[in-house]
Amino acid sequence: MSQGMYTLVKHFWISCAHSVPGAGKCERIHGHNYKVTFCVQGNSLDSSHMLIDFREVKHAIEKQFDHHYLNDFPEFSPELGGAAPSTEKVAEVFFERIKQLCEKKENCPIMKWVEVEETNEAFARYEEMN
Repeated sequence: MSQGMYTLVKHFWISCAHSVPGAGKCERIHGHNYKVTFCVQGNSLDSSHMLIDFREVKHAIEKQFDHHYLNDFPEFSPELGGAAPSTEKVAEVFFERIKQLCEKKENCPIMKWVEVEETNEAFARYEEMN
């Protein structure tokens, strides 16, 4: 019997404020309702018959970032060793958070990519290079 591959794609929404130095009008504090979409793959399910409980993923991102000013976090503060919260950087940081959750799972799902949609016209995708 051949082994299959499971793919989970899920999106959720969070609201955050940020400012991006050097980005014109985006230098001013403003907010977005970010649409966060992520993809996880694996060839085995956990004891609940899931790759990962997407509620756990959503909760982890929401708990830390929802309704917060992103520039206050070290990851998004150049003064604290991070980088300004551009959409690309937000996608990278969210990717790392979800990847950390995957690494703790008994079935070891693989984080494939995350997309962060800032507006109806713009989104960024982050994925690791193989």
